[in-house]
Amino acid sequence: MTDEHALARAVPAWAAEACGWGAALLLSLVAVAHLDATDRSWMLYYDPETVLPALVRGSAVAGQPQDWALSAVLFIPEMALYLGLAALGLGVKGTFALNAAVNFLLLYGALRLVSGAVRPGRPHGRRIAGALVAFGAVIGLSLLEDTSGWDTFEVASLLATATFYSTTVLAVTATTGLVARAIAARSGQGSGATPGPKRGRWLAAALFAVSAVATLTNPLYLAWEAAPLVVVFAMLGWRRVVAWVLLARVAAVLGAGAVVGLAGRIPFAALITKDGPAYAKPGQALGTAIYYAEKLADRASTLPGALSLTFAVALVVGCVLVFRRSLARRDAATALVAGVGWVAPLGVLVGAVALGIVGTRYVQPLFFAPVCLLVLAPDLAAPGALARRLPARGLRVLLAGWAAACLAASAILTASLGSSAGRIDADVRCVDAWVSASHRTGAGRYWTIRGPKAYLAEPNQLVQVDDAFNAYPWLTDRDDYRNVPAVSFVLSDDRYPAPPLPSAARGLPHETVACGRYTITDFGQDVLAIGPAHANATP
Repeated sequence: MTDEHALARAVPAWAAEACGWGAALLLSLVAVAHLDATDRSWMLYYDPETVLPALVRGSAVAGQPQDWALSAVLFIPEMALYLGLAALGLGVKGTFALNAAVNFLLLYGALRLVSGAVRPGRPHGRRIAGALVAFGAVIGLSLLEDTSGWDTFEVASLLATATFYSTTVLAVTATTGLVARAIAARSGQGSGATPGPKRGRWLAAALFAVSAVATLTNPLYLAWEAAPLVVVFAMLGWRRVVAWVLLARVAAVLGAGAVVGLAGRIPFAALITKDGPAYAKPGQALGTAIYYAEKLADRASTLPGALSLTFAVALVVGCVLVFRRSLARRDAATALVAGVGWVAPLGVLVGAVALGIVGTRYVQPLFFAPVCLLVLAPDLAAPGALARRLPARGLRVLLAGWAAACLAASAILTASLGSSAGRIDADVRCVDAWVSASHRTGAGRYWTIRGPKAYLAEPNQLVQVDDAFNAYPWLTDRDDYRNVPAVSFVLSDDRYPAPPLPSAARGLPHETVACGRYTITDFGQDVLAIGPAHANATP
């Protein structure tokens, strides 16, 4: 009997799974603690893009009518998760930290699905270990990211947020696992058994649901996962690794889900101020290529960045090699995971450049797609290398000690994060205290006011304006502008100066209040008229 079989007999499956989830919890908290302790905390807690869920909740709690101006992404699952966690009463910052940890844990769950799907006949311990290896790689990449900016190639830590497509990353990973399971099962691979009709229906239902919800909330899912799968399906069918009939059935389920998801977006049309096609600017392909080249050069100029990019490139190359070998061995499920691992990164990057789509957040598959291949890493170890030759009781004691250590370390990290949650940035706190005490309404640029606005008890006391002091309804409640023809103060910061004031207010007496990086220019009365929003008042 091998060590792995001894481990399987000595430790129940549920206990092994609990140990895996305990390790994933610890790794998740390590990642969040790192973000909390570095400049990356600004992106997590105060960045104008990431605070959207807090703005939605703050607007609703304040009793405002909900009339939001959103992008092509509806953030439906992300909002639901954030609002559910906010009900725990942890405050804005505490909820963001908890949301980050939950997002990481959900990724482990998705990777666990992939690990169990690609080769279901593997020993249980190897499947758990595979998920932890892949998840550990994501955590490791997150630990290499520590700047406050979101538009960099520090994309692994974007998973910690609710607005940089975390749900789409989870859906893409889960889809890869579900499709691999369907192909492995129908091809008789892995466990060697063809699933019954009931299991097949459950797989189809799960795949349909993931495709529909993911497309509904973010059509980018189609570019990140659906399109690469079509390419991989074509290669698998051409090499006769998988029957065309099976591929057509899976594609039909995915396509049906996507159609339902797109149709489901129609009732939300009034909320979407800039839909997907509006982001494409094919005529700017050259400038977009230069943009990505510069971003890659900036990231590669630091040691952590160079390590991160080298690891990502190595993973993509590894996916190519494994894909070719899997095709030769007719290992369909492995070929699918490896194929998506290199087709998605290359396709997304080339597509973004060709369409002139600027933003590193749009090319996250460069990192998240190939990492799925690491679920097979334990298979590289010799049989018996994953478990020591110990008596059954010794194995149980070893795992119990591991679980206890994970829980203890997790408790310490949770206490540290809980303490940090009560410490709001001093500059943001200064602004909010002054604004709340004024009982008046002010304005400022999008990039300046959203951090303080998210922590205000009455978030409509700060409204967004553009460079001409016109209304700027982008990712905000349009009710902010109703019955507010003018404001009495302007908020600026050390990166974004105050917009040019309306001509009628120039030369009027005012006071200046300093709050660290922020400056409040107060006129004492509503003399700053807000102009109407322009038709193209979106980025």
